[in-house]
Amino acid sequence: MKLTTVVTVAAVMAALAGCSVFEKKDTSGTVPATEARPGSTSAGVQRTGAGNLEIYVGSTEQPKTTIRTGAPGKKTTKVVPAKTTPLQVGAQTYLAVGPILTSTDVKKVFVTKAGDRPALGLRLTPEGTRKLNAEITGKIAKGKMVLASLNDSVFSTTIASPGAVDDGVLLLPMATLNNAKTAADIIRGKK
Repeated sequence: MKLTTVVTVAAVMAALAGCSVFEKKDTSGTVPATEARPGSTSAGVQRTGAGNLEIYVGSTEQPKTTIRTGAPGKKTTKVVPAKTTPLQVGAQTYLAVGPILTSTDVKKVFVTKAGDRPALGLRLTPEGTRKLNAEITGKIAKGKMVLASLNDSVFSTTIASPGAVDDGVLLLPMATLNNAKTAADIIRGKK
């Protein structure tokens, strides 16, 4: 009887472990560029310009910042709206503090697929990974997204979740593999 219980518990645990593996695969934290979800974009890559890559973490709500005021010994804190940069993505406007990352925070750019969707992969420097993770996990805000801008035009968005940067790699969903290749070439300086 005890052997049957042990075998049953082991089978249930194996089944649950299998479910969690497949669940993680399906919920990668990216928004497909071709779906009409709020915050997603399938805009083409802006080909003219200096190739300036900027990564923002934006929200649909006004971010707040805390400032300390007062004389020594009588310090008080006050929460005030942070200075933001508005980023337009389709009909949605995101308010972002930053940019968080630039081209100098990227070690390598590559074209890949995230599941069955085309993606632009950015291998970040350790400092870039730290900065992006700190911004994603800090100051929780509704509708938080990672927004990628090239030549002052947002070309990709993805949900800002703690798992967005995996092993120093940020995957940005793209509308097509050709868009991803074009973006990679511009960032590398090959235009």
